[in-house]
Amino acid sequence: MCPSRRRRYTPSAPMTQEWTEFARRVLLPGRPRLPEARTVVIGMTDVREAWEALIARGLVPGPEREARGAFRELAAPVDEPRWQPLREESAGAHEPALPESIDAAVVLACDPRGIAQAGSLALSFAAQSAAWEAPSEPRVAATRVAWKVVAAERWFQHYLDRYRMTMILQELMRVLDARSTDFLSVREVRAVLDVTGKAYALRVADDVAACVLWREATARDLQRPDGTPYRELPDPTATMIELWSTGYALDHIRGDTVVLVAPAL
Repeated sequence: MCPSRRRRYTPSAPMTQEWTEFARRVLLPGRPRLPEARTVVIGMTDVREAWEALIARGLVPGPEREARGAFRELAAPVDEPRWQPLREESAGAHEPALPESIDAAVVLACDPRGIAQAGSLALSFAAQSAAWEAPSEPRVAATRVAWKVVAAERWFQHYLDRYRMTMILQELMRVLDARSTDFLSVREVRAVLDVTGKAYALRVADDVAACVLWREATARDLQRPDGTPYRELPDPTATMIELWSTGYALDHIRGDTVVLVAPAL
């Protein structure tokens, strides 16, 4: 890379409106069908009964809805991505995949469009970011989406669960000779999120930094260390920002499954 292209990154004009509005959507899904979902499970005490009732009402998104796929054995090869709730790895491979509670079932059924969109974005991110995956991870394409319901204020991603985004950010900072703290937009995001003491503020701000840097690298026609121009690659940072904007979050990627977080009620 020629010296002129290695000039230090200088923050451009602040994007106050874009990032402030974005920050206010983080882990705050719309849940337009929450009243309906709650009505469906009134008087129920069994999770399976509640989950089947929500599926029957058409509130569970994805191709598995009509086929009751959440209760089928999930290890067989499939032609399209599957959607399943996740019970913290405690259920055996042949046991039904059920939400942890009726409240969790309602969370996963009150925003069908948002849940489906988040799952699609998570699979896209997994494909786009494969070049940055940990060497220890199996080289398989992610085709399944699983969910867990967690109180937002308690959710925290371990470093290894953020390996890909961390590697992307670090690479971009090296390419642009920049720091993640260089961006006014990042400070704006952290300020909005930190008002309520959210522990994930730094994670979100890092992803904003990566997105801003990717845009800059593309605008300057810069290349990855292997010589591939960033402008010729799908942008995993933009996909991650779009995923955050749904109100849901990526917890981790393991093998052929992306695991997403839905904030508890």
